[in-house]
Amino acid sequence: MKYIVIMTLCLALASCAGTKASVADPIDTLVAKLNATHGFWINGISPIIELPPDATSDQVLAAAIKMTGFDQGHIKSSQIQSVRQVELFAAGMQTFSVALIDTDLGQKIFLFKPEKNNRWWTRFYDVEKEKQNK
Repeated sequence: MKYIVIMTLCLALASCAGTKASVADPIDTLVAKLNATHGFWINGISPIIELPPDATSDQVLAAAIKMTGFDQGHIKSSQIQSVRQVELFAAGMQTFSVALIDTDLGQKIFLFKPEKNNRWWTRFYDVEKEKQNK
C-alpha cells in the first residue's frame, strides 16, 4: 500500500512538470538577469520617444515599434499580454514598466519608463523560445 501511494504521488508530480505553473515567468527571468549586472544593461542606444509622462502603455509601445527594427524586420502586429511595474538596478533602484507582448516576430518583453522633458526610455528584449507561451 505504501508503494502505491508513493507511485501515485510521483506520477502526479511528473504530470505537472512542464505545465504553465512550473515554467519560469519570462519577465521575472529578465528582471533577475538585468539586476545581476547591477545597472550596466541600461547603457546603449534607445530611441527617443516623445510622449507625455501620462501616455498609455499602448501609446508608448506603438511609438517604440515604429522606431525599432529587429534582425527579422519590423513588428507588424502586437498585442500586450500583461503590464506590471518592476524594480531594477539602474543608477540605483528605479521603477520601470514592463510588458509581455505577442508579436508577429515572437514574444517580446518591452521595458519602458518616463524620463524628463516628455520623453520615454524604451528597450525590447526577446523571450527565449522555450519560455514563450504557446
